[in-house]
Amino acid sequence: MNQTVLDESKAATGETPLMDEISGGPWPSHARELKRTRYPVMMYEEAMKQKYTQWGHGGMSSVPGLGSGAIARKSRRPDIISHSHLVRVLGTPGCFYKTSSFRKICELAEKYGDGSLHMLTTNSNLEICGLMNDDDMKGITEGLNSLGYDVGSAGDAIRNIPDCMGPSLCEYALMDTPGIKHFMTKHYIDDIQYPRFPFKIKTKMSGCPNECGKALLHADIGIIGVFKDLPKVDNARLKEWVKQGGDIATVCDRCPTDAMKWDSAKLEIDPDRCIRCMYCINRVPAIKPGDDRGVALTAGGKMKGKMGPMKGKVIFPFVKTSPPDYKELVEAYGKICAVYDDHGKKKERIGDMIQRIGFDRFIELCGVEPSTMHFSSPRRNTFYHWHEGELGGVK
Repeated sequence: MNQTVLDESKAATGETPLMDEISGGPWPSHARELKRTRYPVMMYEEAMKQKYTQWGHGGMSSVPGLGSGAIARKSRRPDIISHSHLVRVLGTPGCFYKTSSFRKICELAEKYGDGSLHMLTTNSNLEICGLMNDDDMKGITEGLNSLGYDVGSAGDAIRNIPDCMGPSLCEYALMDTPGIKHFMTKHYIDDIQYPRFPFKIKTKMSGCPNECGKALLHADIGIIGVFKDLPKVDNARLKEWVKQGGDIATVCDRCPTDAMKWDSAKLEIDPDRCIRCMYCINRVPAIKPGDDRGVALTAGGKMKGKMGPMKGKVIFPFVKTSPPDYKELVEAYGKICAVYDDHGKKKERIGDMIQRIGFDRFIELCGVEPSTMHFSSPRRNTFYHWHEGELGGVK
C-alpha cells in the first residue's frame, strides 16, 4: 500500500503510530502523558508526520479586566479542532509551590481546560491549555485569583520575571532573588498585564555571576547578582584544604585574568586584574564572595528577533538592592524600559534596537557614563568608546 495512503488512513481512524513509538519503554514520555489528557493528539501526530506544527498563533484573547495572559491558538487543521486557548499563570518566586495549592491549580485545569499543564516555561510560567471559549478563560482566571495567583505575561508587555532559587537553596547567591522577583512582579503588575511597549520585554534574574538564570542569553533585561570588593580568602582554611589534596596551583593557573598568587602560606588576589567571575569561589571552599553586593543590569539578550540571537551587554555595572522599595533597582530598570518605549520600533526587541541606534547612544539615553565595564572585549578593544576626534588622527 502507498505510504501516503497508509498515513491518511491512520489519521482518519485516529491511530497514532508515531506517538506510540515514542511512548514505549519504561522512561517518562510526553506523548504518553498527552494521551492521558483531553489534548487533541492527532494535532501532534500530524505535526510529527509533516514535520511542522499544526497550530498557528492567534494573538490575544480578550478576558474582561485583563490585557494579557490569555492566548489564542488557531488551528491549521479545523477538521481535527477549530482552535484552543491557553492562559499563563504568573510563576511564583523561586518556582516554589505548595502541594495543596498546586492540586487546586490542577483541578482548575481539569475543569476548564483539557487536563494538561505546560509547566515552568522558559519564563517560569505555568500554562493551562485546552480552553475552548471566553467563558472558560474568565472562569479559570477568577479561580486562579481566588487561590492567590494571577494571569499575565503575554503580548507586548513585561513578561513574567523568572528567578533562580537564590538564598533559599543556593550557597552562592549574592542577592535575594525570590524577594526581588516578588517585589518586581507587584511593582510592575500593570505593565505585565496590560501591553504598552513596542514588543515583549523578557526579564530574568540570576543570583550570582554563575548565571544559572541565563539572563545574558535569554533576557531583554537581565538582573545579575555581583559584588564589588575582592573575594574573601580564609587562608587558614585554605592551607588545610591544600594539605588534604586541594590543587590551588591549578586554580591559580586557570584564573582567566591571572589575578591569583599562592606562596604556600597565603593567597593574594590582584584587585586590578580580578573580574569577580566566581571561578575560584566555585572551586575552593575557603574563598567566598565579597560583602559589597548589588546587581548588574544587562540589556539586549535574546534567542530570536530580526537580527538573530544576541548576548546581553552590561548597562548598569553595579546597582544596590535595598529593600523594601529597591529604589536604585527600580530607577535603573525603569530607564531601560523608558528608552525602549521611546525609541523602539514596533515588534523590535531591545537587542535589535541597540544594534540599530548604537550601543554608545543607548547608554547615553540611559544616563550611564561609559566605563571599562561596557567594553565588549576589555583586554583587546580598549578604544571601543573613543570618538575619532579624541584619537588625534590615529585610525
